[in-house]
Amino acid sequence: MNFPDLDRVKHLTLNPGMKLVVMSDMHRGDGTGADDFTQNSLIYRCALEYYLENGFTYIELGDAEELWENDNFDQIYITHTPVYELLAKFHDPDQEKTRYLKVWGNHDFYWKNKEAVYQQLFPGVQIYEGIILNSNILMIHGHQADPKCMGEVATISKFFIHNFWTGFQRLGAKDPTRAANNPGLCNEVDDRLHAWATQNDKGITTIIAGHTHRAVFENLSITERRYLESKVKTEIIEIKNEQDTSYFNSGSCVHPQSITGIEITTEETQQWRLVEWHYVSKGGLLAVNRSYLG
Repeated sequence: MNFPDLDRVKHLTLNPGMKLVVMSDMHRGDGTGADDFTQNSLIYRCALEYYLENGFTYIELGDAEELWENDNFDQIYITHTPVYELLAKFHDPDQEKTRYLKVWGNHDFYWKNKEAVYQQLFPGVQIYEGIILNSNILMIHGHQADPKCMGEVATISKFFIHNFWTGFQRLGAKDPTRAANNPGLCNEVDDRLHAWATQNDKGITTIIAGHTHRAVFENLSITERRYLESKVKTEIIEIKNEQDTSYFNSGSCVHPQSITGIEITTEETQQWRLVEWHYVSKGGLLAVNRSYLG
């Protein structure tokens, strides 16, 4: 598969003192049993409050809204109004000043042609297919590297999920077609995105994506990193063991009781971190904690 032709791209320069956080795959829904985001809504809002107070620019890297399962955005907004009120605090109608950058994915591809709907909440907001940072770092959702989520195949998948699967999911079933639930498909998407980052004529040297729901830091997933650090090794298991800075994945906000993202800061030196926000028990109280995974 060739490097994708992107429809709408935002160019961004990482200036000294700038701080970015990249998150993806919230899949905000209607609050029913099919809404995977609800369980982590509080964790997510705590994370947003931290990034707001600490001067981060927030990059939403696709599939923020679950618009395959839901007919429209209205019920999603009503269900998750506190989230959108927080996001509004990052937003500025002046594109040079805003700290809220939004990219569409396959589950919220709706925004490509319905930007005006979102602009009712966020006047002047622009929604992109990709962001190019410093001319060599590409941020895209990642479905572009998944043939099952592009073109006519995606249309069929959306029809099935919207008309049949959502009802089963509300009864507790999990979607077996998503890359998030298919390690083999995750590997294929990761490999394709890594290949695009290392073999292209666009000047891109690094890709940050989402879509798979599996966090990757320097081309190694959390599982691969932990396996390499483990004292237990099984000879027959083949696993990537070399880090490189060509490919990163922000993971998702629908992990069981946690969310992940990638922070990029430039306060003294440029630093990239894979972070996880999750519940912890402190002195008999339940709190939300931020920790580094990479």
